[in-house]
Amino acid sequence: MVGPVDIQIPSEKLVEIKDLLTIYGVQFEVMIDDLQRAIDEQVTPRSPQFSLAEFDYNKYHTFQEIDKWMYDYSNANSQYLTKMKVGMTYQNTTIHGIKISSGSGKPAFAIDCGIHADEWIGPATCIHVIKNLTENIGKSNRIGKLVDAVDFYFIPSSNPDGYEFTWTNNRMWRKTRSPSSAKCVGVDPNRNWDVNWSGAGASKDPCSDDYYGPKVWSEANVRSQRDFVNAIPNLHAYIDVHSYSQLWMFPYAWTFDLAADYHLLSSIANKSVAAIKSVHGKVYTPGPISKTIYIASGSTADYFYDHHPLKCVFAAELRDTGKHGMLLPESEIQPTAEETFAGLMVIAEHVMDGSCSK
Repeated sequence: MVGPVDIQIPSEKLVEIKDLLTIYGVQFEVMIDDLQRAIDEQVTPRSPQFSLAEFDYNKYHTFQEIDKWMYDYSNANSQYLTKMKVGMTYQNTTIHGIKISSGSGKPAFAIDCGIHADEWIGPATCIHVIKNLTENIGKSNRIGKLVDAVDFYFIPSSNPDGYEFTWTNNRMWRKTRSPSSAKCVGVDPNRNWDVNWSGAGASKDPCSDDYYGPKVWSEANVRSQRDFVNAIPNLHAYIDVHSYSQLWMFPYAWTFDLAADYHLLSSIANKSVAAIKSVHGKVYTPGPISKTIYIASGSTADYFYDHHPLKCVFAAELRDTGKHGMLLPESEIQPTAEETFAGLMVIAEHVMDGSCSK
């Protein structure tokens, strides 16, 4: 693990843990004093928003609201947007995606958000990016040229069962909702892919947040995402959007070995973080996943890099660096989306100019 580690502690253990850290000379800082209070304050109470007229892009939304928005927004822009079926989940929920295209046969860029259920800023950012691209179709500016030259595919919420559970039962839920043992539920969908599956950085404990599953491809939503992305014609780039830590990474996650395309990926990542910083001054750290955050086996990024195979594969960790963590306030949705958009457009430019072609 590189950098600080965030841990969640029961209130009755706080003094004991502080004493232990002090005894062993470990520096620490309390980032969130009361997690439940932060959860309660993250979302402003409001009525459901099931129409384009009432949909507020700077609020967090339930999966039902997101799915309805995808239907309505793609219909309202049907000349360029197509709502597509990605597949099904364990709980028989349909996962949908959106394709933005001004014509067939162009190089494609796939963007996945929300594979970890508790990372709410991912789906919210995906929605902003779709809207921003759509509003620039037909314009002669830089973004208009990119959306004219590249087909964009989005999965705004790729773990809807888990995501909905964060709204109804446990805000900090991360995994899927399939039974994993007699007493525990769920598999980490970003440890269930067929690339060094069950290796380092993933757990065999069904109750762990990073449980790799009873077998590779055990999760319906993972299989759905795999098949959908693998079927995208002329795919040149893929990114898996997470939170938090402000990182812009690339393979590998499962090993410290450098990817064959390390120099290209590093160059693109450096340009992306520079573009991100230029928007609101936020500093993101670029680098290989294993060296920038931690070792993780069975991840989306490594799978699509090795098995598709793709040259331009990335994994992002959006805001923030721990002050709010997963509970990023709604006031930070738009600035996070704006800077993320800048980083994504750097990748899109390399898709457009052929740098990402195999």
